[in-house]
Amino acid sequence: MNWEEELLKLFDTEEFADVKAPVQKKTSSDRLINSFLDVVSFVEANNREPQEDGTINEMTLSRTLSSIRKDEKKRAKCLPYDTLGLLKEKEKTIDEQLMELFNDPLYDTSSEVQGMFDVPEYMKKASIDRPDYIAQRVPCDNFDEKYAARFKDVHAKLNDGRYKLVKFKDEHLKDGAYFVVDGILVLLDKIEGVKKKRDYKLDGRTLCIYENGLQSDVLLQSLAKAIYSGGYSVRDMTLSDDDHLKKQFTVTESDVPSGHIYVLRSKSTDPEIASIKDLYKIGFTTQTVEERIANAKNDATYLFADVEVVASWQVFNVKAVAFENLIHKLFSHVQLKLSAGDSNPKEWFVVPLPIIEQAVNYIIGGQPIAYDAQLKQIVLL
Repeated sequence: MNWEEELLKLFDTEEFADVKAPVQKKTSSDRLINSFLDVVSFVEANNREPQEDGTINEMTLSRTLSSIRKDEKKRAKCLPYDTLGLLKEKEKTIDEQLMELFNDPLYDTSSEVQGMFDVPEYMKKASIDRPDYIAQRVPCDNFDEKYAARFKDVHAKLNDGRYKLVKFKDEHLKDGAYFVVDGILVLLDKIEGVKKKRDYKLDGRTLCIYENGLQSDVLLQSLAKAIYSGGYSVRDMTLSDDDHLKKQFTVTESDVPSGHIYVLRSKSTDPEIASIKDLYKIGFTTQTVEERIANAKNDATYLFADVEVVASWQVFNVKAVAFENLIHKLFSHVQLKLSAGDSNPKEWFVVPLPIIEQAVNYIIGGQPIAYDAQLKQIVLL
């Protein structure tokens, strides 16, 4: 005999029809949790917290949330139901942390003790040294005759790779050196009145010529700060590049072939794709490039169109994942966001081919680099 079934049958008889389980009364904790769950439901439905200036119901929910946040006991009871992080303590800002530190009673001191830190009058500096004037950029009278051709030559050498942008160092500050400051090419034509400052750095007046036809006699250290904060040095890297790449591309018996890096141009007839200048796919394959692209017109990765191989390299000792991560990170801000069917191809970039070739060579050679999209230049770090 199944006693559970027999008992259930017994309670189903008419004699027990009026017998009901006692109704549990809702406690204050139950009401608090239910109110908080109403707030959670509102945030999930509207993707925002309730506001005071909303409907009456929204205003009530806003005040409920505010009350729970202010009361530590209420907050503790509701935390297990906080699936959205509404009650998570916000990190204090540096200013708030400092104010708490300075307001700590531990640091309360009497006026006599505070007086120990007062600077005597005779030690106070009578005046603050200020520059006699602030250097201004003014038109360069002989720019066309003396400097215009030189700037064109520097741009040409930057474009064909003979010159490179590199991370600035103080030792680059020499007569005749070129720099990029806020996207403008600058010639440090000469330095005059050089003297050592209190921090042992050399300073002096300069004659700086800007490619927009202006000149300035900015202080040397002011120029250095401007380059540090938003610029680069222009360096002739021809000899060092040749030596570096020769070593990296000399194959030995210990080198292991790992695949091919390829650069492709789309043959798509879609106007949205065909109209984009300098659009290339950069990838890595352990097959031959021809095998990899054989079915391009049926592959979302290739935008469902045939492609043209514009460059390829056989590489050794390079992991496919490592290379792809580096190239994607380098050109992430010029990566084209595309949709092809249900896919989102991620290897298409809007960047000039010579820049891609330089980048691949440096990545293979292990040289840390960055890409300045505004200047369209590789920067050596």
